[in-house]
Amino acid sequence: MVKERIEIMLIVHKQKKQYYIEVPISITANDLVLALNQAYALGIDTDDITNCYLKVENPIVLLKGNKTIGEYGLRNGSVIHFTN
Repeated sequence: MVKERIEIMLIVHKQKKQYYIEVPISITANDLVLALNQAYALGIDTDDITNCYLKVENPIVLLKGNKTIGEYGLRNGSVIHFTN
């Protein structure tokens, strides 16, 4: 059975906060940037979305563009680090 959602951790270093979130594996990197920016008030300038990315651990990757997080290989336990 293929999982449609995964549980990942978002760490916002400046706020010293961690969030456990469930996201669909079919969401694109750009859509995830926009959603997290709005939901957690990250202050990302999304006017030029082509310059926006998220740093991920497990696997180590920069999420950017229109590939889905499933295509990037994110899985349960992946960690997004937001350091800006």
